[in-house]
Amino acid sequence: MNPYVVSISREYGSGGRLIGKQLAQRLGIPCYDRTIIQMAAEKSGLSPDFVARAGERLRGRFHLVPSAGGGNPAFSDQRVPVGQQVFFAQSEVILKLADQGPCVIVGRCSDYVLAGKPGCLKVFLHADLSSRVRRCLEEYHLPPEGVEQRIRQTDRDRSSYYSHYTGQTWGDMRNFDLTLNTAVTGVDGAVEVIAALVKARLSGQEGAE
Repeated sequence: MNPYVVSISREYGSGGRLIGKQLAQRLGIPCYDRTIIQMAAEKSGLSPDFVARAGERLRGRFHLVPSAGGGNPAFSDQRVPVGQQVFFAQSEVILKLADQGPCVIVGRCSDYVLAGKPGCLKVFLHADLSSRVRRCLEEYHLPPEGVEQRIRQTDRDRSSYYSHYTGQTWGDMRNFDLTLNTAVTGVDGAVEVIAALVKARLSGQEGAE
């Protein structure tokens, strides 16, 4: 049986990071989110702060950043735009983690990177703007000034980044196995639905063996 992976993509403020963490706890498997940033930084030789900023938004073609030292020389080729270096490094990290065993991976175009991997369940989380504003204020503790603008801008950044590196439309339900409105399900409900689907798919695999 192939190791299963749950890839979670999400609109900003839809609760994706929390859902990923709780789902992993429920299934007894690791959840990778910010860990990917550190691992990609080590692989590329770029700073973790830069990888974090560049990993979900486009950067200028010739944008230069200081190296964190070390890393794979292939990723520091000056002929390769630094944004692509980040994307390639993150993709290699995601593929490596997925090969190590069952896990949950949040964001970082993981649905696209793992599209050809058997056993990958691709999930997209969304919610209406008012629900996401409320979550940003009550759970993320963001200041109310400009919170709607931050949500819209983050979604635009993610959409542009995803389109640029995958050639696909961010959030297109045809690219996912499951889409959930977290304003309806809540965090606990989303975890329940995803976990139930994972277990159903695993049972189907066992029955086919």
